[in-house]
This record gives sequence, structure tokens and C-alpha cells, in this order.
Amino acid sequence: MRLSDAQIADVKARVDLGALARELGAGLRKSGRKLVGSCPVCGGGRSAQRFEVAGESWVCAVCQDGGDAIRLLQRATGCDFRAAVERLGGAREMSDAERAELEQRARERSEKREREAQRYRAREIAAVRRLWEGAARAPFEVVAAYLQWRRCLAPASAMLRFAPELCFFHGQAPDERGPMAPRVVHRGPAMLAAIVDNAGDFCGLHMTFLAPGGAGKAEIFDPETGEALIAKKCRGAVKGGHIVLRAVAAPRRLFIGEGIETVLSVATALKATRRLRGDDAFWSSVDLGNLGGAAAEAIDHPFLKHANGHRQRLPGPEPDRSARAIELPDSVEELVLLGDGDSERVLTETTLERARRRYERPGRVIRIACAPEGRDFNNVLTEG
Repeated sequence: MRLSDAQIADVKARVDLGALARELGAGLRKSGRKLVGSCPVCGGGRSAQRFEVAGESWVCAVCQDGGDAIRLLQRATGCDFRAAVERLGGAREMSDAERAELEQRARERSEKREREAQRYRAREIAAVRRLWEGAARAPFEVVAAYLQWRRCLAPASAMLRFAPELCFFHGQAPDERGPMAPRVVHRGPAMLAAIVDNAGDFCGLHMTFLAPGGAGKAEIFDPETGEALIAKKCRGAVKGGHIVLRAVAAPRRLFIGEGIETVLSVATALKATRRLRGDDAFWSSVDLGNLGGAAAEAIDHPFLKHANGHRQRLPGPEPDRSARAIELPDSVEELVLLGDGDSERVLTETTLERARRRYERPGRVIRIACAPEGRDFNNVLTEG
């Protein structure tokens, strides 16, 4: 028997999504109104801070997936929809009046969430666009010093800028008026990179916080726990976006990898060995999940398990072609997918295979290049 929308909404309303995620193996901590931490499906990737729970919804930037409690249980355990509903307490019978009331409340909540999400996206993109437009264009000595410290050359067309002082927000704290507000834990120079959508329009901002003078990344710590924080932040719309690091009007060969430094290292090496072509373009996908896009299904990890003994699952190699993803120019005849060797190996290999399947077409050559185990391409470059 098909479940009604009201019955499904009733099941989800009875679930504590944070508690369910923890039961499935997630390690979560409170961050403002959200819970963030490791993903109970894929483990969360290298940073283990890319999974978020807010209200009745979850999202993982590594999986490029999200949804409600039912979908989380399906993805984490491999069970079907009906089994997930039963495990969450099952659907109950309800009167016509109760069903109509639940469906109305569910519609109102959904519409409210969508309105709030649209307003938030618009505000975020407008805010980071102001940061980008107010930032210094090349030459910018601190960014140049940082890239030199990484032994990277930046093409003149790289969408990079410099902010002499930028706030790093982490968690919340009371402001001078009493209410909770985003907490500033660091102020300092930052390299900014514009994230653009498939139409080439600005949609987000990638921020790398730098040490004074550009001698490496800033060291930033949680003032309460002492935890070392990743000196990078993204704001705006990231999913399906990319950072242009070498622009070509109609590229025939495209290199695309996760991090800015990874991609620039490959471009630098090709230039140094005189193998850089005029029709070569270089893009950063911002993160690993964005490189492969959403998967059609999750699969069991061959050996990794969560602390509770459950097998970790990860996005499978078959792409979900209905989901938003990075699109390539039609002119691209050769695609080189770059994989870091210091990310979890199976997740990286599966993601690159998903990207290969997503972008394959007759006449296009696709190559996968991975850095040696435990290293990335910048390590290879700096080690000569």
C-alpha cells in the first residue's frame, strides 16, 4: 500500500534526525543552529566537517547528497524506502481530518523552508559579491608570496584576489546586545577565489586564510576546544560551481581537480616542462564531491566501518544525471581529472570514476591522474 504524504510527514516529524545520524555513526557537534561533523554515509572525507543537520534535513558536501531521515537511513544502510519507514517507527493509520491537517502543515513548512533558503542564498551571494568586488586585484603581494611558498605560478586569468583582513567565523557567541551571533575567531589576510556557475556567473566565494606575509596558511584554533580549524571557508552557492584558474575561450584540453593549489601545481609543472598548450584550461571543483557530482546510489565501502561497527557507505560510481553538476564546454576534447593521494583512496577513486562516466562522450578522451599515496600534486611539485 502506498503511503500518503501525511503519513510520510508524520514519520519524519517523530524522528530526532541528529540522534539518528549519531546512531548511524556520525560524530556531530553543535554549530549555531546546526549540527556539523562526520557523515554517517561516507565518513565525511578528509575534513569530516562537511555533514550538516538542520531541523528535519541533512546535507553532505562530500556525498553531494541530502534529504530527510528516511533518505539518510536508506543511504547509510542500503535499505529500501519501506524498510527505512518501518525502522523509524512505521506509518500509522489516521483519519481524513488528521491527514488533511498534517499535509497542510507539511506544505506550509516546505514552502517556508524554500522561501527562507532562497532569501538566504540571495543574501549570501550578494554579501560575498561585495567582498569580491572590494578585494584587490593583481598584483597582490601577499597572495603572490603564498603561491610562491607553494611553488605555484598563477596564470593572469586566474580568478584570484586578495583581502588584507577578513574575519573567520566559527560557532556562535553572545554579542554586546545579548543575542547569539556568529563568533569571530580569527582576523587576517586571505586569498579569495570566485566560484562561478555553469553560465559563468558569480555564485560564491572560496577564502583561504593566510599567515602574515603569505608564508603558508593561517593557524586557526577553536578558542574553546583548542581544535585546529581548516583555514578555508566557502560562502554562497558551491554545488555545481567551479573556480577558473586559467581561462581559455574554447578549451580543447581541461584539467580539473579539487583544490586550487593542486590544479595550479599541475599547470606550473606543465609550463616548466614546456608541455602547457595555449588551449589548456584549468579549473578547481572546490571540493571532491563537486568534482564527481551526486551519485545515483550509495555503495558499501570495501573495508571502512563506523565506530558502531556499521559498514561505511560512499557515493557510488554511477552519476545522478538529474542533479545539478559542473558542465564542461563542448569544445573540450581531452579531460584530465586530478586526484589527491592524501584523501581517502576508495572515495577518491570512486568519485573520479563517477566524474569520468558523467563527462564521457564520443570523441572525448578522459584521463585520470592521481598523486602518489599520501601526497598531493603540490607535494610532488615542492619536492622537485
